[in-house]
Amino acid sequence: MSASTRRDTGWTAEVTSGADALDTLGTEWDRLFRRCSAATPFQSRIWLSSWCRWYGSANGRLCLVCVRYQGVLVAAAVLVLTRQRLWRVLRPAGVEQSDFCDVLVDDSGDGVPDARTIVGRLAAAIRGELRFDLLDFPDVRPGGVMTRVRDDWPSGGMEILGEVCLSLPGVPMEEHVEAIEATKTRQQLRRRLRELDRVGLEVRLVSAAESEDAVARFLDLHRRQWADRSVNSDHLTERFRGHLTAVLRGSTEAGETAGFQIVLAEFSLKNKETLEVEHVASDLLIVGRSMVGAYLYSYLPSLRSRVDVSVALTRAAMALAAERGVPELSLLRGTEPNKYQLSPNQVQSVRILLADGVWGTVGLWAIRWRRSTSKAVKRLNTAVVRRVRRPAPRP
Repeated sequence: MSASTRRDTGWTAEVTSGADALDTLGTEWDRLFRRCSAATPFQSRIWLSSWCRWYGSANGRLCLVCVRYQGVLVAAAVLVLTRQRLWRVLRPAGVEQSDFCDVLVDDSGDGVPDARTIVGRLAAAIRGELRFDLLDFPDVRPGGVMTRVRDDWPSGGMEILGEVCLSLPGVPMEEHVEAIEATKTRQQLRRRLRELDRVGLEVRLVSAAESEDAVARFLDLHRRQWADRSVNSDHLTERFRGHLTAVLRGSTEAGETAGFQIVLAEFSLKNKETLEVEHVASDLLIVGRSMVGAYLYSYLPSLRSRVDVSVALTRAAMALAAERGVPELSLLRGTEPNKYQLSPNQVQSVRILLADGVWGTVGLWAIRWRRSTSKAVKRLNTAVVRRVRRPAPRP
């Protein structure tokens, strides 16, 4: 682990390198996480520490940027420095496994300077302490701290539309279904809810002590669910298993002090003849202050012939959000057709790219050129296809 520090009239900027850098902050990071209004569970210490331990060394040089005011941590970012083609690129830690990327800033206004000043100090620390060409943050939520960093960044930058996330209100599904305007959709969902009640699907949340075995069951179902189909290969690795086990156990043991929770819900059915209970599905949920996120699910393929699996899992997730008083259930990244049957809202994330120096500006130009060229090729292909498909004129 290595560190560098810069001081300026009550302000301290520090950069620490190494997979264990975040662990040294302990409760300091937890305090900052709770005082950042835009924070999601993907910026929590438990999530990022586990990611650094299981994934960090294989992804590039880990850099922890900390800004303190009068000794108090008021801003922080965990970044990974990599080389992509000709450019040195800084990206947020955990980007492949996290649905939302951001940094942390204390914007509580309680005994600290205003948020804009802190954001400026964090941007200056990143530019002053690290050598890079591009800062690349994909999947920034509306209102994220990085949107404020972008506004105060002195060099060039660009914003690209990112993933669309679908969301539902944090109310019981029955209540939401009755509010859907489309009569046919409302009737279909009522029927599926009645089917679920008849089948008798039972749901329980696993405890911290069960974390390792529960994650193993969860990923085993996931493997069976995607058998003979294309699947995210990372989900079948030991490091993904280790990461999920660590965050599930850590957040469950920490309880409310963590500021968020990872919840693994298990679904089971009882055989009426043998009375045996069969584990048929699992759903990994990320519970934050402002949203519950449906992160990953798995189920027995045979369950689809008995119930609408998507409705069953979403119903349980909405019930959890309502029970915890969380206003939103986010279905996270992806716009699969089954997610639309409940008439969700669309939330557009953005990818923010910021340049540092002349070579970074050249990198932005290269990205713009590739994007414009790709769009031109797509338009040309579409025009050719239309031309080929046009019926020949009659003689």
